[in-house]
Amino acid sequence: MNKPEQNGTGAKPRRQYDETYKRHAVELTLRGDRTVKSVAKELGVAPWALYEWRARYAGRPGDDRPAPRTLAEAEDEIADLRAEVIRMREREGALKKAMGILSEPPGSGMPRSRQ
Repeated sequence: MNKPEQNGTGAKPRRQYDETYKRHAVELTLRGDRTVKSVAKELGVAPWALYEWRARYAGRPGDDRPAPRTLAEAEDEIADLRAEVIRMREREGALKKAMGILSEPPGSGMPRSRQ
């Protein structure tokens, strides 16, 4: 009798997928007409694997840039994002000051208009 190929523990050997296959699977999940679970079942892949592939290969919402592929690209992106966070905090502080000034009741330092 022919036994299925196993690695001594009784488990099947892990299948390896190339990047093209993973990207195609991610595209299928992003179309929106099927759930990730249904695509995973159709492809014979675990749903958690598809979610990991989506995190790696799918574009991020609100970001036109692709995910970084190298450590240097990731470090550059982190530096850009940190600078953006600093700018956003500065804007937030300015808006809070403006709201504080505009929400003061009349008569607290502002001259009244004469009628």
